Amino acid sequence: MSANFLFRGAQISYTTKGKGRCIVLIHGFLGSKEIWNDYQKRLSKKFKVVCIDLAGHGESECIGYVHNMELLAESIKALLKHLNVRKTVIAGHSLGGYVSLAFAEKYPDSVLGLMLINSSAKGDNSTRRQSRNQLIDLVKKDRKRAIELLVPGFFNLKKRNTTWQIKRYLKYAHNCSERGIIASIEGMKLRKEREIVLKFAPFPFIYLIGKYDSIFPEENLIEESNLGEKGSHFILEESSHMSLMEEQEKVYRYLKEFAS
Repeated sequence: MSANFLFRGAQISYTTKGKGRCIVLIHGFLGSKEIWNDYQKRLSKKFKVVCIDLAGHGESECIGYVHNMELLAESIKALLKHLNVRKTVIAGHSLGGYVSLAFAEKYPDSVLGLMLINSSAKGDNSTRRQSRNQLIDLVKKDRKRAIELLVPGFFNLKKRNTTWQIKRYLKYAHNCSERGIIASIEGMKLRKEREIVLKFAPFPFIYLIGKYDSIFPEENLIEESNLGEKGSHFILEESSHMSLMEEQEKVYRYLKEFAS
């Protein structure tokens, strides 16, 4: 069952289940905390599992017109304070990974471990920023069409049984308001590079990499995972940018082992 807490005048929605070492799970762009439901149910047998709707997603309200990564990281910290949690393992998918890295930079003493799923420590290059501006224009013209053009590209369309996964993610995406979508895009566009966070990380970190991820090429993420002494990576051989859905059992096992 969802609960809310107040952060900078906005109601932010979250769920928590279980006891023990804390794991925070952060969804990606156009996602929802609901994407972690199965993970939370299984992991809560051993851990305290916290899932959040980032501002402008799911049941959480917007905070202004730009949701930068530092702001979203502060909302995670505020939630942990609300729950009386001092230290946590933090795992983020895509946008959630950017937020996780911002959290690790601002609050390194609060991090027991960091998992990046289909995500990167690099910032946007000029080409990527331009494509984000084009996406903003499309969202303003036709939010629904923008979502339905974008979401299928997150998945490995050559793999069987992706239709229901795409439909499920579209449901989360259509729940995002125009303002929330644009605020997130603006925040991602402005995010800074955080490779230095990994280079000097005092905590273990791991990359889960989709073999067919068209957004983040495998070789680039492997290079990032080798930045610090505490880094590692796993290649998920059948997935694109949505490994947490496309190869859920493997991601679950890696997450459980890493958090332990």
